[in-house]
Amino acid sequence: MTLPTSGTGRRHAVLCVDDNAEIAAALELLFSRLPDFEWLGWLPAADHLVAEALERHPRLVLVDIDLPGTDPFRAIEELAERDPEVRAVMFSGHVRPELVDRALGAGAWGYVSKNDGEEELLSVLRQVAAGEFALSSEAGRMHV
Repeated sequence: MTLPTSGTGRRHAVLCVDDNAEIAAALELLFSRLPDFEWLGWLPAADHLVAEALERHPRLVLVDIDLPGTDPFRAIEELAERDPEVRAVMFSGHVRPELVDRALGAGAWGYVSKNDGEEELLSVLRQVAAGEFALSSEAGRMHV
């Protein structure tokens, strides 16, 4: 049986990196309800992001900024070098111009504020999966 998709002909596999287990659980619930997304799991830090991404083959990686261990910007940079097919999207409550710029400079394809809501998150992820750089409303206001 083939599941419907958002027009790209495939489901978007998502890996999440966030030290908040409640946010990860909420995202898992959200993505499990959607036919065009597949939840691949959750990492509480960016320490093993590259290795896990190379093993699990996500299409999209949601990465928080405020994480213990490895700098998430450095992890995104390494991931972009090692597997350019994986598209990282920053997903954080910290939204400032310098953070948005740093994320995009590290290789992120998008930036979503945790304050923007579920529909904005899904919209950005679908745009990024389609090959577009995308910012949520709050992040867009910060990136001039």
